[in-house]
Amino acid sequence: MGVFTISGRNLMLNAIKGTNPATQITHVGLFTKGANVTGLTSVTSTDTFTKVGHGLANGDLILLSALTGGTALVAGRPYYVVGVSGNNFQVAHTSGGAAVDHGTDVTAGTFNKLTEISGGSPAYARQVIAFNAAADGTMDDSTNGAVFDIPAGGVVDYVGYHSASTAGTLQALDDLTQESFSGQGTYTLTDADLDLLASGGS
Repeated sequence: MGVFTISGRNLMLNAIKGTNPATQITHVGLFTKGANVTGLTSVTSTDTFTKVGHGLANGDLILLSALTGGTALVAGRPYYVVGVSGNNFQVAHTSGGAAVDHGTDVTAGTFNKLTEISGGSPAYARQVIAFNAAADGTMDDSTNGAVFDIPAGGVVDYVGYHSASTAGTLQALDDLTQESFSGQGTYTLTDADLDLLASGGS
């Protein structure tokens, strides 16, 4: 099973509380995982990472896939890039949010950028998804998956659960068996399950 973002966790807690959430999961999308970028370090006094030529921009979605230090950070959890300045950047739980505390300095780290697939003819687009009633802490989709148009050269690594057909809030991520497309094609997500018992990136 995948890992819920902080926004997704808050959504579930608000639902339990009885709040009618305005950002429920309505669509699924696909992401490509970038190459490992190693040699990442940070200073906890400013909660700032340093990596020469990191290539990131504010709003980018990344996974911290390996960490030495950074006791308040969680490897495998998705973060958004904020505060980019030259070779330095910070990360937040939400797009444009406050920088996350690192706990301790990161002396060695690796990250991967996740990029939502785009382009093609017919063009890639997020697909509608709906779910059956939850049971035993899990919830299965009622739409029997989804079919996506994938452009030539596209690589599918992750599925994301979103609150809108474009933009919106990313509520959860799950890794998939990588599939690469040499030409225009389709990718079928045959099943989608959300599991509150899953421990990935907790």
